[in-house]
Amino acid sequence: MLPAQFDVSTASAAERKLFDLLKNDPDTKDWIVLHSLGLARRGKKPYGEIDFVVLIPAEGVFCLEVKGGRIACQNGEWATTNRFDQTEILNRSPFLQAREGMFALRDSVLNRAPAGFPTGLIFGYAVVMPDVSFSAKSPEWESWQVIDHEVLKKSISSALRLVAGEQRKLHSKPLATEPNASTLRVLQQLLRPDFEIVVTRGTQIEETELQLLHLTEEQFVILDTLADNERCLVEGAAGTGKTMLALEYARRSAAAGRRTLLICFNRLLGDWLDRQAYESGRVETLTAGRYFKLLRDVIVRSSLASEFQEQEKNGQTAQLYENTYTDCGRLAVEERNKPFDVIVMDEAQDLLRPGVLEVLNFWIKGGLAAGCWAIFGDFQRQAIFSSTTGDELKELIKNSAPQFAKGRLILNCRNTRNIGEETALLSGFASPPYRMGQIAGLPVDYRYYQSPENQREALAEVLKRLLTDGVKASDIVIISHLKLSNSSVAGTDGGDYFRIMEIGELIPARTRTPIIRFATTQAFKGMESPVVVLCDVDQIAEGEPQSLLYVAMSRARSQLTVLVHEQAKPSIVECVRRKLQEGWNKKS
Repeated sequence: MLPAQFDVSTASAAERKLFDLLKNDPDTKDWIVLHSLGLARRGKKPYGEIDFVVLIPAEGVFCLEVKGGRIACQNGEWATTNRFDQTEILNRSPFLQAREGMFALRDSVLNRAPAGFPTGLIFGYAVVMPDVSFSAKSPEWESWQVIDHEVLKKSISSALRLVAGEQRKLHSKPLATEPNASTLRVLQQLLRPDFEIVVTRGTQIEETELQLLHLTEEQFVILDTLADNERCLVEGAAGTGKTMLALEYARRSAAAGRRTLLICFNRLLGDWLDRQAYESGRVETLTAGRYFKLLRDVIVRSSLASEFQEQEKNGQTAQLYENTYTDCGRLAVEERNKPFDVIVMDEAQDLLRPGVLEVLNFWIKGGLAAGCWAIFGDFQRQAIFSSTTGDELKELIKNSAPQFAKGRLILNCRNTRNIGEETALLSGFASPPYRMGQIAGLPVDYRYYQSPENQREALAEVLKRLLTDGVKASDIVIISHLKLSNSSVAGTDGGDYFRIMEIGELIPARTRTPIIRFATTQAFKGMESPVVVLCDVDQIAEGEPQSLLYVAMSRARSQLTVLVHEQAKPSIVECVRRKLQEGWNKKS
């Protein structure tokens, strides 16, 4: 079968049925079947297409026109009607279509065939109507040129051998052994040639990105749930689109004239949400960013500014965020007395804590129990900033607001299928925490190193290869659980190819060397990138290492490379073994 799989873009159920019949018939194992063969010229028409071209050893070349559904011909005008009772008027008879296609194909083959090609090769045609019993008679066709529902009750191979036998009777001296194996190879190369024009990795990633960036039906359902309920908790594993939905819901809320606060814990994500809010043109009704930054802005504009800044200067970090922000923040919010109509929280597993909820209770009209809010979180493996369990975090919400709706996202729409599967495997899930998408994408690339020097060399090689293959430097992020200064990839020599900079640094105004960003797993949480190179993976163990892997690997949308220490190689091998076990991927 060329191609080996049915093209999902083809709408015809009849063609799909015939494709499966030809592929699965044991008597067609030495045949060559070409589906949807385009013709540069078909009769007087500039372009045409033959539904199927079947090359049968020692029989010939046969062109099949497929017509599904009901078939009718009134006053010489042919029409088909599908299962939805939709009728299509055909430009001409399907037998004429098949005949024209056969002659155009024969002329194309003979005009381009190499010396010694058999000129007496048999060409024939038939019309396949798999959904009906076709008994109409006409001088326009022979009865054996009709392959209908009744004929297919036997097998497609026997039906086509009948066509071949009758077609060969029309020739005075048919070639008994043609097409032989050599002729079949020539035909295949003439009709659907094998060649290789390399598709760059950059192009593959661009195409994958276009397929990934859209709202799924599941996400639209959640948006409807949010619209119908004043308070809603939405759970979903990494890659199921929580941030996209949080932003979209906040935009819609702001567009409706409601003052909306969109918050998260992570600084990079907060900065990105802030930019998105600004670009939405809803600056009067939509405030977005990192929770602690936004709360600090309120505090320093209040009467508590001096007291807070003094404690900020002298206090310990943990004490500051646990107590000072809560106490001063609640009083500053009350003093300002401008509560929001709606609060949207993303990455809630990192932000939820009693002090935060205490402040939000005053920052929203009606408080958390009666106000309008939407909370998005992954309470399985992404809570890397706190030892509090997912159930305990959700219990905090219940204590603040006993009544709220719930939604769940289970389709991974961020990562390709390969990245989603590998992420779940290495993160230690007994089965995937999400349903995989259908975009396979590039395989995850594992590179093993034995020493810091090996890892630097491997990273330089990977980055040079990506850039040479047309991937933009801005689409690549290097991630590690270590800071760049503590990572063994610090000092990686990119020469004129690239330069590595931490994600918070300002890029020089004038630089010809591509800049590739480096971020810690913790800093890049909630973010994503088309291409991720994960480094410093020296162990794959339960607990924090697997949680960090889950977060880091799931940041990659289209391409993921993992630099792994040799000591962790057995764990990778075990994960591959689990992947092959029947039943592991039951959610996909």
